[in-house]
Amino acid sequence: MDGSLRRYTQAMDAALLEEMKQYIGFGPSDERNLKRLAPLATPLIPAVVQRFYDELMRHDSARAVFAGGLPQIERLKVQLAGWMRELFEGPYDLKYVEKRLQVGVTHVRVQLPQRYMFLGMELIRHELTTRLLAASGAEVAPLLDSLTRLLMLDLAIMLESYVRSHLDRVRQLERATMEDRLDRAEKLAELGQLAASLAHEIKNPLAGISGAIQVIGDHMPENDPHRPIVVEILRQIDRLDSTVKDLLQYARPRPLHLREVSLGAVVNRVMTLVREEPAISGRRLTFRAPDHDVNIVADDGQIEQVVLNLVLNAAHASRNGQTIALHIDEDSERVRLRVEDQGKGMTADVLARALEPFFTTKARGTGLGLSICRRIVEEHGGELRLHSEAGRGTTAVVELPRRGPAGNRGQHERSHPHH
Repeated sequence: MDGSLRRYTQAMDAALLEEMKQYIGFGPSDERNLKRLAPLATPLIPAVVQRFYDELMRHDSARAVFAGGLPQIERLKVQLAGWMRELFEGPYDLKYVEKRLQVGVTHVRVQLPQRYMFLGMELIRHELTTRLLAASGAEVAPLLDSLTRLLMLDLAIMLESYVRSHLDRVRQLERATMEDRLDRAEKLAELGQLAASLAHEIKNPLAGISGAIQVIGDHMPENDPHRPIVVEILRQIDRLDSTVKDLLQYARPRPLHLREVSLGAVVNRVMTLVREEPAISGRRLTFRAPDHDVNIVADDGQIEQVVLNLVLNAAHASRNGQTIALHIDEDSERVRLRVEDQGKGMTADVLARALEPFFTTKARGTGLGLSICRRIVEEHGGELRLHSEAGRGTTAVVELPRRGPAGNRGQHERSHPHH
């Protein structure tokens, strides 16, 4: 017995078999009736088998299963004839179940569509009952209900193979997904530790250099020809400092401080902040939301960071004259913020990696912005999704639960939302 069949047989214990028999109404009298039918039905089996395969081969999807051609079909005819003889032999116990499950496992292995199980069983029932009535007359009519009940029991047993096979595939996918998540978490932890170490090594010397350059700049005359160089050095130090902050935030995320906030108020604050940003210059910002406050339980500072990052990303991807549109919508349980741009969009390959840490297509930057955004959103119990098409722009969708992350519900501060 192979592994899958052993699992299915173990699942089909004696108690379950008896329950199925009771549900169908199959009992000792049916076993006696089938014994009486045996000598009458056995001579009819070859003709029923031939009719079964003639009908099956009329369907393209069924024919596709028989890759072995005529030799395979002849072997299967012999197996089907044996299966039909066993219908009238009994006993109808766990050994009988094992044989029926083997048929189901074979069907699963060759990927026979389930519908052919139903259609095939109905064809066998019709052919056997019709031929038995024609050969033996009305005297067999009272016995045929027992045959129908057994065929229904056989069908239920064989369909269990499909159910168990599907469950096995689901478990395998879940296991593979979990292993992938664990592997990803381990890699991110290693990257985080490396990032923290680098950031700490850089941060203090950088602060010293910045202070020294500022002192030099303060003592320079306004018309000193080297003053623009000092200004550029300070600008580059600020850029490096921003990179260090990204590294530290990625490696050491801040805990959430949850309270009830207005998502619309957070968006309005961000729009006020970015209007003077050079990246926004020439772009049109629009915002549409319900007339009432859309409140969520969240860390408003971290959600503001998410919105700011998404708006700046949209601006960097856009050209002068294009629109960056923000929308809020809601249902009873969740709130969604969409940030849509009309920019260059992303190819499928770039989109697939856009949320990965340290991945960027920009000449400058750490590639941590979207990764940090995703982590913040997921820590709130939400989801960050990107939809993009090259040449047609990108839409970022932030979906958040109204009541905050599940493990923290009921533990937030109640405060008036910012307006």
